[in-house]
Amino acid sequence: MKICVIGAGVIGLSSALRILERFPEDEVTIFADRFSPNTTCDGAAGFWMPYKIGNTPSSLSLKWSSSTFEHLLNISKSEVGNEAGVDLTSGYKFFSEYTEAPFWKDTCLGFRHVTQREIDLFAPHAKDGWFFISLHCCCEKYLPWLLKQLRRKNCKLVERKIENLLELATYFDVIVNCTGLGSYFLVKDNDLISYQGQLVTVKNVRQNLFWIDSYGPYTTSVHPREEYVIVGTTVYPGKWQTEPSLAIQDEILKRASKLVPNLRNGTVVKSWIGLRPFRSKGVRLEREVITCGSRKVHVIHNYGHGGGGITLHWGCAGDVANLVGEFKHQLLQSKL
Repeated sequence: MKICVIGAGVIGLSSALRILERFPEDEVTIFADRFSPNTTCDGAAGFWMPYKIGNTPSSLSLKWSSSTFEHLLNISKSEVGNEAGVDLTSGYKFFSEYTEAPFWKDTCLGFRHVTQREIDLFAPHAKDGWFFISLHCCCEKYLPWLLKQLRRKNCKLVERKIENLLELATYFDVIVNCTGLGSYFLVKDNDLISYQGQLVTVKNVRQNLFWIDSYGPYTTSVHPREEYVIVGTTVYPGKWQTEPSLAIQDEILKRASKLVPNLRNGTVVKSWIGLRPFRSKGVRLEREVITCGSRKVHVIHNYGHGGGGITLHWGCAGDVANLVGEFKHQLLQSKL
């Protein structure tokens, strides 16, 4: 069977890989206008925590995020953890009021509400907070690692922008749409909206814990890496601009420095803008049939992950493979 995947971010690459892992006999081709290191995902903070995923049903959010956590955890414990850029990270998230434990509290490790002493020490303005162990996925390493696995399985990579699904309908039995925000144009999904966010990379800052502060209108975050920290963030619905703002950079650093004072001694390496593919209805992961002349082609949509691409990717990719399996079963039954 010939299958194509449109999109080479973490959603597209993981979907292609899980299809090939389950159906190694199939021929899989990935089409994308950009591959790593030039995708939106390459600049993401890569932190596992469900965030801005719209009205995705909690049962699916839990299923997909849990599957992804276990996948990344296994990588972090393996000999390829460093190559893939995946490691454990622990830290705090603070709130302006008491906040119930999230649906994913039993998926991460060591989840608990913070003590008053911790609030007094680290975030005196806060009323509540969580401490937990999560995972960081450095996308600048993880995407190339996924591509390496795909090449080993003879996946074809084609750098080409797809403007219409019918361009591919003649040549492929299944089309998997993983274009993220691009689906606004590709399949005319008006429920998609850009949630613009800016991140700042800072070096010469010693930091071991992650810090997230949901106090005020913006979420402030500091995520440590080996040689630098990633500081964020902003959420601007409907903004499509990708040029970083120096004024917003300064505002982000000012907020973050209240949480982590030694950021004031750091050196800014770069600022980066990412456009989160937010969908108010939640993630779209479903199958439909399109007609191209006399030919019917199955399309699997997997997009609209908002700020949860890394958090949900492996679980969603597993369901994509399941939908491919359902189609193959139906095809076999029709021939009996």
